[in-house]
Amino acid sequence: MDKKSRNIHVEVPADMLRYQRQLYRLNIITEKLAKYVSEKDLHYGSSWRKRGGAGAFMVMARKWDRIEQACETQESAKYDIFNVFKEEDRRETILDDCLDLVGYLLILVEHMIEIGHVTKIEALRMKFSLSLLTAKVTEPTGMSKPFGFDEEEDAPQGDKEDTT
Repeated sequence: MDKKSRNIHVEVPADMLRYQRQLYRLNIITEKLAKYVSEKDLHYGSSWRKRGGAGAFMVMARKWDRIEQACETQESAKYDIFNVFKEEDRRETILDDCLDLVGYLLILVEHMIEIGHVTKIEALRMKFSLSLLTAKVTEPTGMSKPFGFDEEEDAPQGDKEDTT
């Protein structure tokens, strides 16, 4: 999905109450964003986490830095992100950075669930568990390296098998 194909017209009934409209939009945004992020992650091979936690943090920090820079350079209202969206000549830039940051945060949370560092999210009343009895593990097509690198390369030295 390219940037242009993200431009989907969503008609929201005007008579909906404010928070109903917000929930309606959030459902559409998260559904589309989750699909977009998954497609990008598949395409790029999860390169955002290839260099470990510090590298993943830096990828996300770079997106925040771009958002912050856009807010700092606005003479009319420094740090007024609403104004940046309103006045920026290239609105796609700030929007893309915001969507990318949200996307990275979503896949970070998902990755923490995948590796077992997060087992539940209390605020959302979500609990995660993996049942090996019912789980059917299949490799997605076209993904010989689903994380963009060989997992063994990142395993601690004590975890590798001795082949000598």
